[in-house]
Amino acid sequence: MKKEKNITELVPNKKYRIDIEAGRKHDGTRNRIVETINGTLKDAISRRDDLIYEIKHSKIKPDGNMNFLEFTKLWLKDYAEPNVKPTTLYGYRCNLNAYILPKFKDYKLNEIKVYDLEKFYNELKNRPTKETKGTDHEKMLSSTTILKQHRQLSLMFSTAIKWEFLDSNPCTKVLKPPVKAIPEMAFYNEEEIKHMLKLLDNEDLDLKVAVYMLVLGGFRRGELLGLYWDDIDFENQTVKISKNLLSLRGIGVTESTVKTTKSNRTITLPSECFDLLKEYKQLQEDRKRLLSSKWNNTPYVFKSLFGGCMQPEWLSRHWKLFLERNDLRIIRLHDLRHTCATYLLSIGTPLATVSRKLGHSDIYTTLNTYTHSLEADDKKAVEELSNRLLK
Repeated sequence: MKKEKNITELVPNKKYRIDIEAGRKHDGTRNRIVETINGTLKDAISRRDDLIYEIKHSKIKPDGNMNFLEFTKLWLKDYAEPNVKPTTLYGYRCNLNAYILPKFKDYKLNEIKVYDLEKFYNELKNRPTKETKGTDHEKMLSSTTILKQHRQLSLMFSTAIKWEFLDSNPCTKVLKPPVKAIPEMAFYNEEEIKHMLKLLDNEDLDLKVAVYMLVLGGFRRGELLGLYWDDIDFENQTVKISKNLLSLRGIGVTESTVKTTKSNRTITLPSECFDLLKEYKQLQEDRKRLLSSKWNNTPYVFKSLFGGCMQPEWLSRHWKLFLERNDLRIIRLHDLRHTCATYLLSIGTPLATVSRKLGHSDIYTTLNTYTHSLEADDKKAVEELSNRLLK
């Protein structure tokens, strides 16, 4: 037989092996395509020519057939770890370990198709949460959880395209998992705020100062707990926000940057907050003298009893206990931020001012988040218009 390039005869006119080099992989090793053809020499030549065409026109990617688990490790090391915040990275790892890898770890990267993804999302819809699985009150995974898997997979496939491992992203052809309507936002009205603040007079300063600042300053919890005493300007009655204190499972409490560039901000607070801060600082000095060498001298405003940073869970837990003790309407600690924003808008504070105070990335975020308050203002405006012009 005439020797054909890249073809080895195994059984005359019955079985052939094709062996073609197709560039190099991400680690520098050669990428070889090896196929066995059960057929005639003509069949082998035809298949070889098809492969050469696909290689020449970049239809075969050297790393496309890598194992998805191998790609995931590469993606975490070379994309996620250098580019995202610790909280985001933690979320990515949780999604991978709990949902994505159990399904796709044995797939080749280029084997995951639209059907596989749609089947995966449908399986998740019928999967109970870890906490309720096997109980009499099983709850299925939320639509938000399923959407998170879709978004992460789409990001991973987009990265694979950028790295020239793939030509297309199968997630773009999948019907995006629907998300249920967001529950109505919880917040206190003016009377509830006044009553709650009055009840705080009976609480320890650790909780009282924190809640005052949350409801009057619109802080996120991590922003509040990330404050240093150096960030407090008593003379000008301003607070600089530039850090975020987070609690990550398996890692513990860690300090990070704030959520967005616009979250780096300086806000003004009522003088009452600074009076409380002075009192709180004196309390910490007293604790320091009492504990002596056992005192942990950290720069944080909000400290534990021994001077370390205040644990985020401690604040959330004691807020809930405070509400239960005083028979107050239960809202999340984060809802104090919503309470601050909603009240400011209700008394006519310009939207741009509220947006800057909250550290939103743009005014549209504030507009979309607090539509309920703006709708109420619109009703008041119509009533005022009617009273002035039509009556």
